Amino acid sequence: MLNAARQQVTVRLPRSLVEFVDRKALDGGANRTDVLIDAISCLKARDMEALMAEGCRDRSDLDLRIAEENLAAGAENLPEW
Repeated sequence: MLNAARQQVTVRLPRSLVEFVDRKALDGGANRTDVLIDAISCLKARDMEALMAEGCRDRSDLDLRIAEENLAAGAENLPEW
């Protein structure tokens, strides 16, 4: 993220959040921007994980049907022991 183009924005935050961001920056040897980038990146990753989980749930019935069909087709070609 260090080489990504950055755009300056102005936001208004509750004082308690500004104090939290400042503490995190101080504790981590970073600045406010770095802390906010990290926090927003975490939110973005969480959204992506939720979308992926939703996609897996949506596909589960199809995947099960395909697996059962392939198992049946494979069983027809296996020699009996």
